[in-house]
Amino acid sequence: MAMAMFREAFTWVDTGAIAYPALHKKIIELTMPALVVKRLFPEFPLVAGKTATFVKQSGSRAAAITEVAEGTEFPMDYTPYTYITVTPYKKGLRERITREAIEDLYIPVIEDQLRRLARRMAYTIDKDCQTVIDTAAGTTITAEGKSLSATGTEFTITGGLGTKDILKAKATIESYGLIPDTILLNPINARDVYYLPQFSLYAYYGEEVIQTGAVGTIYGMNVYVSPVIPAGTAYILSTGQNVSAAYAPLGFFVNGAKGLNIAG
Repeated sequence: MAMAMFREAFTWVDTGAIAYPALHKKIIELTMPALVVKRLFPEFPLVAGKTATFVKQSGSRAAAITEVAEGTEFPMDYTPYTYITVTPYKKGLRERITREAIEDLYIPVIEDQLRRLARRMAYTIDKDCQTVIDTAAGTTITAEGKSLSATGTEFTITGGLGTKDILKAKATIESYGLIPDTILLNPINARDVYYLPQFSLYAYYGEEVIQTGAVGTIYGMNVYVSPVIPAGTAYILSTGQNVSAAYAPLGFFVNGAKGLNIAG
């Protein structure tokens, strides 16, 4: 059996990284866009298609132990546990980049297409995380918009979030022995919050007049602004800090992705 080989019969095949190094670098840079809500959850890697089960205490939150008389049996702790099962799901979108587009268009045009795709992916991830937080919210408070002015007079901003509302939510979290450290706001509601007196006075008179910290934190809690937060809703959260140093994360981000697939 004879085989004849001709040069014209072979197709030129290589990877995009070799043929178009500038484009390949841009693709890698765009695979991890900035995320706001997702950063609050610790990463839990999982093989794609597998299922993760998390154990959660569901018993009494009593912290104290009652007195036991001499010679009597100690009471048994029967704290029940619940189980939460998570199976990662997949969401994806493709962007076709042809060789003609690379050769005929500027790289920034293709980069803009990829950035748009990356922003949509970031929004999707953050929106899913926000949905989980909203579903699992333990306490819901209707904001009254009341705040204390610099002169000691209470005033109300209708439809806004007042410092009294923030302190009420903060106290609710602290009653469970947790330390609130995060505030999630929609850009519209963030505008109303920064209109409160402690921030406006900071802008006029400087840090010496204000005792609540630099603009960007409220009562020691970091403020994150994202359009995925529904307008009219604010979240006061504890990401896991607590007075007893227990491991109590806000939740887990189960990552079952295999990675980024780039076809050259």
